[in-house]
Amino acid sequence: MKKRTTNQILVSTLLTGILFGCAGGGTSHTSNSSQVNKIHESFVLKGVTIVNTQNGQLLPNMAVMIDAGKISKIISAEAVGEQGSKRVIDATGKYLVPGYLDMHAHVLDDSAAAEISAIMLAYGITGYRQMSGTDEILLQRKDGKLKLPADSPELLGMPGPVLLRSNASTPETAVEVVQKQRAEGADFIKVVDVAPNVFFAALAESKKSGEYFAGHVPAGVDAVQASKEGMLSIEHLGPVDAVLLSCSTNEASVRKAIGSEATVNMSAEIGKLTVANPLLVRLMANQNAFLKTRTLIDTYSESKCKKVAETFANFKTWHVPTLIRNVTMQQADKSEYTNSANLQYVSRGTREYWDGVSKQFTKTVKPVARETLRQLGAMDMKLVKLFDQQGVKMMTGTDVGGMWVVPGVSLHQEFDLLAKAGLSPLKVLQMTTLNGAEFLGKRSTMGTVEVGKDANLVLLDGNPVVSVANLHKINGVVRDGKYYSETMLTALKQDAAKKLSSIESQNQNGHSH
Repeated sequence: MKKRTTNQILVSTLLTGILFGCAGGGTSHTSNSSQVNKIHESFVLKGVTIVNTQNGQLLPNMAVMIDAGKISKIISAEAVGEQGSKRVIDATGKYLVPGYLDMHAHVLDDSAAAEISAIMLAYGITGYRQMSGTDEILLQRKDGKLKLPADSPELLGMPGPVLLRSNASTPETAVEVVQKQRAEGADFIKVVDVAPNVFFAALAESKKSGEYFAGHVPAGVDAVQASKEGMLSIEHLGPVDAVLLSCSTNEASVRKAIGSEATVNMSAEIGKLTVANPLLVRLMANQNAFLKTRTLIDTYSESKCKKVAETFANFKTWHVPTLIRNVTMQQADKSEYTNSANLQYVSRGTREYWDGVSKQFTKTVKPVARETLRQLGAMDMKLVKLFDQQGVKMMTGTDVGGMWVVPGVSLHQEFDLLAKAGLSPLKVLQMTTLNGAEFLGKRSTMGTVEVGKDANLVLLDGNPVVSVANLHKINGVVRDGKYYSETMLTALKQDAAKKLSSIESQNQNGHSH
């Protein structure tokens, strides 16, 4: 009796959290994508321990009822009576968390999108932010004609074509591109490589009608200024050393020295190679490029970087570190990636292409530069830890579509890298569940396991608040109210791997990570 009373109190606490949780989230950055019509199941997860993503508290021995794609009721497992025809799934000893979110992915622009989606779902990913788009895909979605694969995470948002010097060469053309994407229904504007004046013109225009501005901090653009002007999401910690530059005691002279670099169109220099490893492009275009990075590492100031982090926190600039993507660029020839068994989840054509780029990396990047890149990876970890300590909001993302970044698997590699950087298991869990919901302004429907929330869930064999390793121990997944058992998830992986072994094509959009 005492146990039941305790659970009832905990349930009351959990349900109270709905009222406060829904108040957060700010502006809604949602996607109006066409979703596959699923046959909603009605079932009960009985005996499960619910993990509160807001504070890490545990609610043991509960019964979570799923109806019409929603969490319809949460009660003590002891209170569950006859459920009639409703399926009861024994989840005793399991832990329930919201579905994982990959907030930086390239899925729809790949010819193997169906297989990639299935693999991501099998690894617990129930939602993703598409970071590259086309006018055609945007219009399909706007007209309700965009059909996603049956076994797929939810599309949480997407831009149109990314901003490059080729399509946004002047402030005027950039404004026109932003306006065009707005008319086509883009959720946000993604920037990769444009001149500073073009960057800030596009940023100002994107803020006028609700689209947010996200992506890279191009050479010549000050990340701190971008934050103050309203850039909402910075990807890849820059990328390369764009954020690290703001932490250097030699910032002014280095910025002056790279003025010429800001005018180089890397995409035009080496073409499709930028898709696989833009860092390699930079090194090939300028053999001394690593010297700038070396200087920034040597002149890093933690006190200065704390002030940078304070700016990001105060101006609510989010970060998606994609540590796994950074590492695969910095160590493109590492056998851990080149010979991984997980490459079965990549199409044959893409793997052959990556192999070629990896060989080019080995041939081009000298030992002294490789050591600098290794140290750059260590600096990335240091930045993530400092950002966490200073209250900078961060989300998990992988950059699926980039070289050696394997669908699904890469998010779990990201978990481990974040833990290695010094983040607590709860922080990692929040980065892949609660924070994405807050960023999107969708706390009312996702991010926590509560009544009324969407039934996108992951069932784990271990407590994720105790160890990040337990985030890997997936026992089941619920996507839009459909339950996938461990056996079903294995079958999804196996079927996708079989199909991918015969696919020769690569990513169609040629995105620059």
